[in-house]
Amino acid sequence: MTSSGKSMDIVLLLTVLLTICMSSTTSSRACNDIKMKCAYRSGCGAALQQYLMGCSGVLHGDVNDCPETCQHALIALTSTDEGKELMTCECAHNDYVCLQSKQRVEVCRASVTMTMNRTRVSCRIATWICIADALCSKAMDYYNTYCWKMFRGKKCTHRCHNSIAILRRQEKAAKLNTCICDGTEDYDCRGIRRNMNALCFGKVHHDYHEVKKVVGDTRTNEILRDDANLRGDGIRNLVNRVTLALTIVILLLSRQD
Repeated sequence: MTSSGKSMDIVLLLTVLLTICMSSTTSSRACNDIKMKCAYRSGCGAALQQYLMGCSGVLHGDVNDCPETCQHALIALTSTDEGKELMTCECAHNDYVCLQSKQRVEVCRASVTMTMNRTRVSCRIATWICIADALCSKAMDYYNTYCWKMFRGKKCTHRCHNSIAILRRQEKAAKLNTCICDGTEDYDCRGIRRNMNALCFGKVHHDYHEVKKVVGDTRTNEILRDDANLRGDGIRNLVNRVTLALTIVILLLSRQD
């Protein structure tokens, strides 16, 4: 074998060994690295903190099911890139806390996956998803700052209208446009939505409009049917009266003859 061939074999062997060493090191430190990366990002850091608080009972083994607060926290966390990696990262073999936490949080996987696959989610979940993203969270801060008059039903200012437009352009705010006000929010979700549609967009609230539309159509159809019946009865009465009058005239003329 030539010296150049031996050199190539040595380089190849070193490359393989280096790859193995790097992969083993990465797999043993991946979860800690990703957790630190997430913690230093404003959006992901807030979602991680919410997860540690909302899922404390699950992580410490105090409960056997997945509370709703933990589900929401996990949904917000897994909506971020780092959060998704945390769900699939490898714990170090001697990191028993990491291994145990991963095992215990599995109880939430089915419910979280089912909720994430829904087209529409609650507005509370949609808000958490937005807050977990730095850009969306900033856009929501502007929205909350400039739209307080709209919240109170007074008016929709130019700044408020502009902040709504900016918020709606954010990728992580997509579910806010179709979310469901289920009453679990810590704000007047339905009232704000009504005010926004009426003051900012000049239209009736969507859900309210649907209810009124059904009632209006039903009433209209009933009125139309009643009017048609009344017109029919009126025409029949008129024909009967004319016929009676003609009969009387004919009888009078026949008597004169």
